[in-house]
Amino acid sequence: MMRLLMFVVMIGVSLAVADELKTAAPASNEVIHVATALDHLTVLEFGEPVTMAAAGSQAFQIERHEDKVFIKPLKAGASTDLFVWTASRRFTYELESPGEVTHMNFAVENRPPTPTKPATSPAQGLDEIADRMLTRAFLGSERIDSSLIKDAKDGVTIRIERVYQSRNTVYIHYAISNRGRQSYRVPTPTVEQLFPSQPGISVPALRGIQLNRSMAEKLGHVRPEALTIAHSELQKTDLDAGQETQGVIAIRKKVDSPTVIKLGFANNGKNSIEAFLVL
Repeated sequence: MMRLLMFVVMIGVSLAVADELKTAAPASNEVIHVATALDHLTVLEFGEPVTMAAAGSQAFQIERHEDKVFIKPLKAGASTDLFVWTASRRFTYELESPGEVTHMNFAVENRPPTPTKPATSPAQGLDEIADRMLTRAFLGSERIDSSLIKDAKDGVTIRIERVYQSRNTVYIHYAISNRGRQSYRVPTPTVEQLFPSQPGISVPALRGIQLNRSMAEKLGHVRPEALTIAHSELQKTDLDAGQETQGVIAIRKKVDSPTVIKLGFANNGKNSIEAFLVL
């Protein structure tokens, strides 16, 4: 079961008014009023090259430079209109007669709108979440050395392939091959954590290794603790002679290393089918 995490994005709009900078955000196709003051400059910023600027009166000094237009009123009591063309847009302004400095516009931003990212469909969102989860699982998984395990010539063999540990879950990936003459139905295994009292082998030195039966016997007396399987997946349940399959079990517990994990499967009528892993 895949859980989709939905995030609610709250957009807050704030207006900041400073003593030295007042900014107006224009909308397209509207007349933008600009408050000026004698002996002070007002800057219009566009974020793209200005191609032309024209005012209806010489009572204002108008200069353009790259992506900016500078406005300076020359006398009191005069107002006029101003047209500015950029590479992609046209703006219309009303330059108000000079007033108090505290009420003037020091800068007016008219930058091009930032292109919005195409909306992600629910399916794409799920794919991205799955990609992140799988990528982390592959990068964080640990390959288990099962070279000590010999394939049973006439039976079932269990090999632990990889282990991945998340914050509170251990995922064990295993493979099963049937070299017997009869079919074998693969059950959900039992899982135990083994606590040896006086092992005859060094458990920490065997971390990341699947133990064969003779090495497992050297653990000596152990105290088993049953672990609950939270989830189990299997490619194929019934194995005919010569077939193999893979499975994954999830144990909802944080397991401290080093420790011994035992997987137990139903026997095939001859021998018990078990796998011992040192995490």
